[in-house]
Amino acid sequence: MRILTLIALLAALLAPAAPALAQGPAPASPDPRIKFKDGERYLRDLSESLEIPRNEICLELSRYDCADKAFRIVLGGVDPYEIRIMQPLDQASLASPIAFDRVALQVCSGRVARDKADPATAILFKPAAGRPDAAWREALVDRLYDRILRRDADDGERQRMSGFLEGLEARTGRSRKGQADQTVLACFALASSAEATFY
Repeated sequence: MRILTLIALLAALLAPAAPALAQGPAPASPDPRIKFKDGERYLRDLSESLEIPRNEICLELSRYDCADKAFRIVLGGVDPYEIRIMQPLDQASLASPIAFDRVALQVCSGRVARDKADPATAILFKPAAGRPDAAWREALVDRLYDRILRRDADDGERQRMSGFLEGLEARTGRSRKGQADQTVLACFALASSAEATFY
């Protein structure tokens, strides 16, 4: 239920915030031949980035591995033995973006839950000592970009994501729980971005 609440909150928040996040021309790719990562590579990347063991990173219904069982085909995998799909789908299915979003949200929720349970080893969620301020937001943005996209945010990206977090704060509050929800949603925004899901 908590994940559904977070999805609904993110949908409500991104509707007005999307133009702000999308401002500015996208940088040209040095190698324009890009494609979706398959589910296994996507989960391995997130597992390494967010330091969650691969076998714990995403389980549907707490039982079925996301890339291996639940979303294998729609995440670009094959299953030659059971359902006899020998080649990945030529084009992403309509369910593919939903599956990527589901994985990203579960991973980000799991990382923040671990950070809350053991603050000494937290890698994403570090609550502000007092009221969250611009410095707290910028530090979170830097951690997110470093962990998920494995690079530094440029000034424009830092400013847009900080503005996004500030908008989230107006709806989730400044409490520790509000800060945790902001961290989950900002993590989700990056983990489900084109840069994270393509290579």
